[in-house]
Formats: sequence, structure tokens, C-alpha cells
Amino acid sequence: MNYALYINGIFESVLTEIVTAQKNNDNLICYLQPYKSHKINWKNSVLPTEQNPITLYISTTDSLPIVTYKAKIVGWENKNEINEARREFLDNHIMKFQKGETEIYEKGVNLISIIELQKVQIPLSVQNFTKIDDNKPLKTRTRAGGWSYVNTLPNWVNESKESIFADDFNKSINSEIEESFKDSNETRENRLKTASKKPEIIQIIQRGFRRNPDVIITVLKRANGVCEKCNQNAPFKRAKDNSPYLEVHHKIMLSEDGEDTVDNAIAVCPNCHKELHYGVRNNEI
Repeated sequence: MNYALYINGIFESVLTEIVTAQKNNDNLICYLQPYKSHKINWKNSVLPTEQNPITLYISTTDSLPIVTYKAKIVGWENKNEINEARREFLDNHIMKFQKGETEIYEKGVNLISIIELQKVQIPLSVQNFTKIDDNKPLKTRTRAGGWSYVNTLPNWVNESKESIFADDFNKSINSEIEESFKDSNETRENRLKTASKKPEIIQIIQRGFRRNPDVIITVLKRANGVCEKCNQNAPFKRAKDNSPYLEVHHKIMLSEDGEDTVDNAIAVCPNCHKELHYGVRNNEI
């Protein structure tokens, strides 16, 4: 399914117990019992199954603003509708694999079946997740309980084993490039023979700015398809709407405390934009 469920505030002791049990027992299904008293309304009334699971993101009661666990939901049951035989099976299962929970307790109505519970390599702020109904970031809650449907994160987020700030990454790679330039061709060729062909996946943390779309559109309309630096026509047209492709550049960069205003912005072609950022600075703009 192309969406995920976020649950806010599960006891870490419950999660660590499940992680251990599933690690020692292949394909083991375990159970979560959120405290909320109302039922989860599954999208389009389609319940998750082992053949069609839903990704689950979890924050713990001790760290509500951070998602630290993920799993796959493969089933759901209303605890009020479980028959005696099923309840006996579940109680025995929980006593064996989730001893801290003891049994299927009365509080709450949702019984969620999960597999592949794991602690994420790099914990993420709840605000990194967007709600599927309006694509707005989740807000951090101050108490446990509840859930939201969110957009699924790309796989590379969970594959990353290292997190690094963008400035530190750029300094590191630029330093390595300089060292490589100093080496002989033979030295580089020898390293290339044993180098991995697949780069390691990392997560790069970078500060960004929430740009004003009205500034962007006003500046692009002012330019009318002509680069405001080199005065040449835009080099190509956008595939999505056939409009001239120009990029909006801030004269005083936002990272240098520049304003996100029409007066502080110009529309430029990609080549001029690169020159403005990485070329020799001048006073043309």
C-alpha cells in the first residue's frame, strides 16, 4: 500500500521484547495493543494482510517527538470481537513471546499484528512525516496515544547507516578530491581496481528555507523566459508545462541572511546559477 501508519507512544520495553522474539523466531507475528479506545479506520476499509502489509512507524512513550521503530502491519482485530478460542491462543502466544504484556488486556480495542519490527538506523523527527490527507507535516504530540496515516518514506532513509551534516560532508569530499588530485594516475588507478562500484548510502542533514512561492512565480514572470544575468533565452522548456526553464537565485543568499523577496531575487539559466554559486564573485547582480 502507498501509505503508512504512525502510532504515537508505545512502551519501549514492549518493542524491545518483540524485536528479540522476532529475531529468534523467523516470520513470528507479534501484537501491539494501543491504548486508544476508538477503532482504527483503515483506508478504503482494506485491512492489512501478510500479502498486502502496511508500513508502521512508531515513537516511544519516552521519546514522543522521534520515530525510532518501524515494522510491517499484517493484520488487525477488534479485541471486543475476539472469540474465546482466539483469545486463548493470543494469551498463550503473548505469555511465551511478550511476557511483559502478560495477556490481551481490556483497555483499548485495537489489536495490531506486526512482523519485522526493527529499530531504525537513524531516528527521525515526527515532523519529517507528512499526513496523506493534506501533505502537511505531523505535529509533535505531548502525550502518548493515537495514530495518523502518513506518506511512506523512501527506502534509502531506512538503509542509511550514517548521518552527516551537509557542511561537514562537503568539506570531507572536497578534501578527498584535493588529495586524489595530488596522487599519481597509477595510484588512483590502483585504488579504483579495488573500489566498490556501489556507493555507501548515507543521510545528509542540511538546513533549508521554506521559500515563498509568490516570490518565485513573480520573478519568473518578470523574466519572461530570458535569463536576467546573461540575457539569453532559457536553454530548454519544462516537460511538465512547456514553460521556459529558469531558476530563481537570491542576490544576497538566504544562507547569508538575505531576504526572500522579489527585489532580492533574479531568474537565471542553470549555467549562470552555477556560476553565481561557484564561480568567481563579481558585482554584476
